[in-house]
Amino acid sequence: MRFPGWPARLSLTQSNRQAPRHPAYPNLDEATELDERPRVVKGVSRTYVVGFFLILGVAAGLRFWGLESGLPHLMTRPDEEVLLLKTRFPASGKIDLQYEEQHPGVPSAYIFLLWGVGEVGLPIMQSLGHAPEGDYLRALDRFPARVLLLERIFSAVAGIAAVGMLMYFVRREFAEKAALASGAILATSFLHVRESHSAKPDVALSLFAILALGLLARLAYDGTTKSALKSGAAIGVGMAMKPPAILLFLPAWIAGVWSSSSSGWRRLVPGKSILVGLVAAAVFLATSPDSILNPQTRDQLVNIVYIVFPGLDPGSAPQPTAPTATRPASEGFVYYYDFAYRHGAGWLLYLLTPIAVVWGFASRTPLGVLSASFALVGFAVFAGSTAYQARYLIPLLPAAAALVGGLVANAVDRAVPDRARSIAIVAVVGALIAQPLWSSVQFDGIVSQTDTRVQTTTWIRENIPEGSVVGVAGTVFWGWGEPWMPGTVSRVTATLDEAALAAAGVEYLVTHDHPLFASTIDPEALSRLEPRLETLAQFDPFIRPKSEAAFDAQDAYYVPMSGLAAVERPGPVVQIYAFTPAPTAARR
Repeated sequence: MRFPGWPARLSLTQSNRQAPRHPAYPNLDEATELDERPRVVKGVSRTYVVGFFLILGVAAGLRFWGLESGLPHLMTRPDEEVLLLKTRFPASGKIDLQYEEQHPGVPSAYIFLLWGVGEVGLPIMQSLGHAPEGDYLRALDRFPARVLLLERIFSAVAGIAAVGMLMYFVRREFAEKAALASGAILATSFLHVRESHSAKPDVALSLFAILALGLLARLAYDGTTKSALKSGAAIGVGMAMKPPAILLFLPAWIAGVWSSSSSGWRRLVPGKSILVGLVAAAVFLATSPDSILNPQTRDQLVNIVYIVFPGLDPGSAPQPTAPTATRPASEGFVYYYDFAYRHGAGWLLYLLTPIAVVWGFASRTPLGVLSASFALVGFAVFAGSTAYQARYLIPLLPAAAALVGGLVANAVDRAVPDRARSIAIVAVVGALIAQPLWSSVQFDGIVSQTDTRVQTTTWIRENIPEGSVVGVAGTVFWGWGEPWMPGTVSRVTATLDEAALAAAGVEYLVTHDHPLFASTIDPEALSRLEPRLETLAQFDPFIRPKSEAAFDAQDAYYVPMSGLAAVERPGPVVQIYAFTPAPTAARR
């Protein structure tokens, strides 16, 4: 049987196996067997090879620069320390991660993966002189920041790999110009760069999302069991990184319908899509068995769904939530597109991406349709939640980059003469990536500076006598904004009340304040204390008015999403005072 080209349209009544060759594939070889591996591109140009490695180099530079941000403080990026400390269980030979106390929202497979990264990376780091001697557990006890750095390195590498994987699949379907455009967009994506500095699983999920979409595109092409097995395995591993990978089941169903040889209603229940789902479930269960078999872990995962979508469990008792988590779910649609994506991708991509999604469906190509469907369902699910953060968009970014890259290359091919196409696409892509590239560079410059919380810890260690009692004030709901107190002093949680401070024996007061709600100081209460306070030090990240910077309100990450020029380093505004109570307050 001869390969007649990619299916030109979806039909629920007849097979697409005999559809005519689609004109979007000028590089397809003539007539290959249907069951052969498709030889899509005849050769790789030197320009593409140079561009490929140049884009990967840019991606690497942006993701490795400033990777030690906030260290040795483990809590400058929310939830990282939870993931880090959970690796103690597999390192100790325990499978049960005891999620009943605090759940980071990821399957156990990701914890085991981080542990494996630490076990492999620690000896390498020690051989290079970047970590003291000792096994993994000793490292976790004595120098956990080095282990956390290894986990961040894994995220950075996953981010770079996602860029390379994206270019591979886009080139296979849309040719070289589209591949380079897509790669440049993802490589410089501020949001993707930002999260590649974190040990959390979002960037790893983006890698397996584009891998799954590329493999599902192949499934739509050949409809073979082999392609279904590969696609299911990729989705299963993605689910093992983070549960939202389950959204890939929609593209899997579309790919199964597309490749099905059945007709009528039977085509709506494609066997290959069912196989994809079964394989994905088997891989997830094999890598994270406690997520299903351990009642405590299973309940915690279910509770995360209820936290994200509280309307699904109207009979449950209300739980304490962050102040910013009380907004209606409808605001999520505006938040994700107008705030997270606009600042994370830049104005031009913000305007062009909806058009690219429409183009993806109109292109009638597997990668285009599958990417557009995944982007839409992912956006709808994330935006429909009351718990939203910009990083949740990360797995959708490769799909968006593929669509925009394909659209741009297609438009240039149609509108620009042959001799000027290379210059035109470089100019267009340059304009698209200019803003996110500059934001990424600004971000890396900020996070490469010492965090104000680390500055505070160092100052206290060097200037406050051992055994002193230090009060910390400003914490609201989350403790991410608090500087760590060195072991040389005694820390107490403080309120801005003279009598309470005196009763607790506070000698020094540390306050942290910030536009993020988690660090809030009542200025009136502080002003009443001023006669009893002597300012010793201040660490302020802002070099321009605070109002110029916009932060991701629910993430408690002390680096802005926009207005990056307003800050010079991460962290809250920290003030250190000597506290001397009035004699009457001391007696009380």
